Amino acid sequence: MELSIAGAGARLGGRWVVDGIDATPPPGALTGLLGPNGAGKTTLLRLVAGILQPGAGAVLVSDPGADDAAPTLPVHTLARRDRARHVALLEQSSDAAVPLSVREVVALGRIPYRTLWGTDTGAGAVDRALVAASAAHLADRPWSTLSGGERQRVHIARALAQEPSLLLLDEPTNHLDVSAQLALLGFVRGLGVTTVAALHDLNLAAAYCEHVLVLSDGRLATAGPPAEVLTPALVRDVYGVDAHVLSHPVTGRPVIAYSPPGTEDA
Repeated sequence: MELSIAGAGARLGGRWVVDGIDATPPPGALTGLLGPNGAGKTTLLRLVAGILQPGAGAVLVSDPGADDAAPTLPVHTLARRDRARHVALLEQSSDAAVPLSVREVVALGRIPYRTLWGTDTGAGAVDRALVAASAAHLADRPWSTLSGGERQRVHIARALAQEPSLLLLDEPTNHLDVSAQLALLGFVRGLGVTTVAALHDLNLAAAYCEHVLVLSDGRLATAGPPAEVLTPALVRDVYGVDAHVLSHPVTGRPVIAYSPPGTEDA
């Protein structure tokens, strides 16, 4: 699915939380959505998901039921069922207790595909999603018994069960250890699905994203490949931190080394 964000803005609580965002994440690739707390990342993801209607501009997607030459449509105008079949949003997870098994939680992602009689035409989608998220061994566990990291894997599986052509992830690496973070982002990058993931860790974004969008105070500070965008000047201007940007000895991708306060003048 092709995605174009055209001057999109959202006004919440009397102020523009997201204002005038123009961006075109590359189709089929992992785009990192970066910026400090309060920069507008979650709000932008909700605009892209069609949950929020833009107060200005538009979020445009290719019509999932049309051919490649068809015009794009504002995502919030898609019928809710169609949108849920093609756009999956994994929001920051809630720890609410629910009396469901893991398999039943993942099966919630199949609701848009159920017939009037409650049957699902996508046999095996739940099992495939559990395997893809490395959560198959948890399938019969009660949701309430899972750790934070295990729950995050199940949330990912539920999003994948929707079989989306646009995947939106809000802090997907929360609660995961280093190994699990690397495995998750490597897996997501390999899906070939247009994906936008809000991330706090600049080094994870540099290592796995093909494209990044950097927000600051609700506006787009810059966008492009990590090697071009993640510069010491950008880190200083957006995050207020001095840093050196090095080259990874194996991958050649950027590695951000932060300078403790007071060391730059030393």
